[in-house]
Amino acid sequence: MPLNEFEKARPRGRAFFVGICLALGLSACASVTDVLKERGEIADDVARRGGLSRFFVDTGQFEVVGYRRFANSAANEVAIYIEGDGLAFLSANTISKDPTPRDPVSLRLAALDPSPNVAYLARPCQYQAPNMLARCSYAYWTTSRFAPLVIKEMNIAVDAIKKAARADRVRLYGYSGGGVVAALLAARRDDVAFLATAASPLDHGTWTRIKRFTPLRESLNPTNVAAQAARVPQIHFVGADDDLVPRQAVEAYASKVLAAGGTVSIVDVAGADHTCCWPDKWPELQRRWLRQP
Repeated sequence: MPLNEFEKARPRGRAFFVGICLALGLSACASVTDVLKERGEIADDVARRGGLSRFFVDTGQFEVVGYRRFANSAANEVAIYIEGDGLAFLSANTISKDPTPRDPVSLRLAALDPSPNVAYLARPCQYQAPNMLARCSYAYWTTSRFAPLVIKEMNIAVDAIKKAARADRVRLYGYSGGGVVAALLAARRDDVAFLATAASPLDHGTWTRIKRFTPLRESLNPTNVAAQAARVPQIHFVGADDDLVPRQAVEAYASKVLAAGGTVSIVDVAGADHTCCWPDKWPELQRRWLRQP
């Protein structure tokens, strides 16, 4: 989809997805309100300060909201950040009616990325108008959040961004559940130059078992396709104080990548928990650990 079509494509069809059991991806920022308009304004403000502009991708099943900054048409790579699961649950037993994140952590990370070509993808059902949101199924921000259809349609969105940026390769980044999506995409694509995640339950079977959460039975698990992703250099950041996503959920995935001959690192980030401080730490993590074009 050409870039000018990005700008014209407004949400008009079905959308699903997003979410995480027990509020995976909830913001710790108490000042952020639950009002959708204000959550959208927060995202717009974060993007504006990072020099990113809003677009929409119609994938056929979903209308995915994104932001992008394409500064160099000669660059052969585009960095793509995928949002976490957002406000999926209001409490342990109450599913949210709107998974739009209170605080768009992946968007904040994208805004800090100095790469010439950067894009951000929200998850389907996030940042939707009420009439569009009414068409969403809550299953796609609970047990089906990583369903085959979801990953297929997110892959279409990545294709559209790559084409619009005139890039040959993509670098995938994801926070929380967005890292799971990124890992699943890396396993199916042959153009991924690099994969990085933060606070992501990359083996969600291990994660749900340890935390005694409901298994994500309708979702794909990156551990099952780790051998395919092993061709991609990757690094996974774990919050040293993260009591929601334990290190074991990342180690289980990484062990499968290593067994397949891949290159993978796990980095413990001091002073980070699941929701706190990733944007504050991102510039230093980029400088020390993340490959730049």
